[in-house]
Amino acid sequence: MNSVVLQRRLTYISAMVVLIGPLYFLGRPSVRNMDGTIKNGRTGGALAQIRTKNSLGQGDLGELEPASESMRLATLGLRGVAATILWQKAEYYKKEQYWDRLSATLNQIAALQPHFIEIWKFQSHNMSYNVSTQFDNYEHRYEWVKRGMDYLVRGAKINKTRTEMPFELGWFFGNKMGVADEKVQYRQLYRDDRDFHEEILAKTGLDVTQKDGRGPDQKPDNWLTGRLWYERCYEMVASGAKQAKSTLMFYQKGPQWRMKHAEAIQAESYAHVPAASEEARAEWRFEAASAAWRFAQREWEEFGMLPILTTYGSTIQMGLMEKANEDFQKAQDDFAEFCGGIYDELQVELIDKLEDVEREALDLPYEERNFEQVLLAENAAYKILLNPDAVAKRLEDDEARMTAMTKAKEMVRLREQIRHIDVYRNQINYAYWAERCLAEQEEEALLARTQMFNADQHLENAELTEAFKAFEEAFINWDKLFNKRPAMMIDDIADEVIASVQRYKQILDEPELPEDFPLNDFLEFRRVYEDQFADPAMLGVISSWPKKYPGRNFLTEMLRKSEEYESQFRDTGTKDPAEMAPAFEMIDPESGKPLEKARGPAAEGNDHTSGAEEQPPVSEETKSPAEEKPPAAEPGEQPATDETPAETKESTESRSGAPLSVSKPTAGSAPGPEKK
Repeated sequence: MNSVVLQRRLTYISAMVVLIGPLYFLGRPSVRNMDGTIKNGRTGGALAQIRTKNSLGQGDLGELEPASESMRLATLGLRGVAATILWQKAEYYKKEQYWDRLSATLNQIAALQPHFIEIWKFQSHNMSYNVSTQFDNYEHRYEWVKRGMDYLVRGAKINKTRTEMPFELGWFFGNKMGVADEKVQYRQLYRDDRDFHEEILAKTGLDVTQKDGRGPDQKPDNWLTGRLWYERCYEMVASGAKQAKSTLMFYQKGPQWRMKHAEAIQAESYAHVPAASEEARAEWRFEAASAAWRFAQREWEEFGMLPILTTYGSTIQMGLMEKANEDFQKAQDDFAEFCGGIYDELQVELIDKLEDVEREALDLPYEERNFEQVLLAENAAYKILLNPDAVAKRLEDDEARMTAMTKAKEMVRLREQIRHIDVYRNQINYAYWAERCLAEQEEEALLARTQMFNADQHLENAELTEAFKAFEEAFINWDKLFNKRPAMMIDDIADEVIASVQRYKQILDEPELPEDFPLNDFLEFRRVYEDQFADPAMLGVISSWPKKYPGRNFLTEMLRKSEEYESQFRDTGTKDPAEMAPAFEMIDPESGKPLEKARGPAAEGNDHTSGAEEQPPVSEETKSPAEEKPPAAEPGEQPATDETPAETKESTESRSGAPLSVSKPTAGSAPGPEKK
């Protein structure tokens, strides 16, 4: 019996010895650096290599944290329960303002669920946006803003293949430091915070003092630092990582932060920069802003050439709208030539139904139309658009009909492509920002902003004569700019000018502005625009005016048209001009019904709140018990995103039946600025 037992034991031991070799080669672990990368080619056994290849191991996700692993083991499978308790404690500590305990609890939550991305996003927002506001001293608030950013840095190191944290860091550095009520103080503190700059470099490898991260004073700028984080996101995606948001919203942030940087330069005094005088400093500042707008223009154009896969299944490039219109026009001309008499016959039938003034407007060349004829021609073009399928079916020859159907199908494809481009452009106000980059580089913009800044400085110093003179010079240049770039009359620039006019009136101490005031036409336009008394086609005309009618004064011609409406208003005795029916209506060619009134310019959508409470994210295993409200979109956010293009209101986007060779009167044709 003992010999049998001994024999079995020897067999087992022999089998174990034999299996040690295969198990070693199969299960040998890899050796990694602190950042999770393989150390000196020590890839481990076959199983470890498979985990590395498919990113299945903890080390492939980011830095390993022994404390995190220990905590998860210590919960004995009750990690969800532990996470819920910690969330409750964190909310209690925040409510009672136990800030040190709150920080410790947030660290415990992160250690317990290190790969649950929403924890890092939510709690970093909580510290930077909500907790920071509880302090009276802006320097203390700044420290909590940095704590929130540091929390994201930790999350990024543990989740190195996820772009969410770097993307959030880009937002925090730009939006929180550049838009908050304390933005002037935050931006200056960040410029001079060398310890923070070195800390970022040591923890992330991102050098915020590099050339692309420095402002005109050669110090790190928060907007440019945010842009550097977005650039890191783009590099991660190029290396195989998944982008944090839709292509449209993901890639627009980099160039948009360039624009925000340029706006910030224009808005601040840079008093710490040596200059011979305040006027010299103002000129230096706005020249620096002009250079920043040139960089922004270049990056916005590059963004416009980025291929974007739409939810319609097509791939578009937003910067190729003009080419898309040209391709459609060529296809339309080819189709009309092929169909010959049938096409001409049906076209004449539609033209005969137009009013005489509409036919006359269409017959005139673009450059010879007055403002009313511009609007009439825009509207008439919709009415005479033919359905290519209906035209093709009228052909009697079978072979010709089949060829015409193929050409009609291509026309429809090109028309749909233009519609898709238009929908996506409208979501981010592509046309407006492209026009804004050009306008801010105009000499009139440089002079107007410089003079308006000088006027405000004189006013603060009670130098009324000097302020009066500077305001008048600024208004002359604003008038020139608005006529050259009319889209600027419906954005934040125009609001700033109107505020300056009010300050100017206080100096005048008169109830009315002089008759020869340079901006009288502009102020009248704003009144017409804000009363929504302008024609529905107004927005499309504004956006296309500089290209279609170079050198022609938009305000003069537009106001001549509005005076006709005013005359009708006075003659009819109508109490409210808005109650008057417009001289003509925009017609939907598909339904034959009037379109809805064109909405005002929509603002670019934002993904964050500026200080509102957020709803804690749902845990990996259980819902968080916190009671904060979900993050509300900022004012002006568009409900339509890249994932869900809005198609419910035909008045806000292209229609498949619209004459896409001309500018359309949609809300996206002359989009307004981002609301803060």
